[in-house]
Amino acid sequence: MNLKEKIQFLESQGYTQQKIDEETGINQSSVSRILNETQQSVRYEKGVALDLLVNKFLTSAETI
Repeated sequence: MNLKEKIQFLESQGYTQQKIDEETGINQSSVSRILNETQQSVRYEKGVALDLLVNKFLTSAETI
C-alpha cells in the first residue's frame, strides 16, 4: 500500500484526518494533500507510525 491507500484504509475504518494526525503525527493538512495527490511523502518516523497503525488493524482482522 502507498501512503494514499493507507490513509484511505484508515478512513474506511472510521478514522478522520484529524485522528490520523493525532495517532501518527502527520499533520491533517498533509493527510489532505496526500489524498489529493499533491504530496507524495512524509518523514520516515511518521511513515513508520502510519504503518504501525494500519498493521494494527490488519493484524487484528487476521486473528478474528
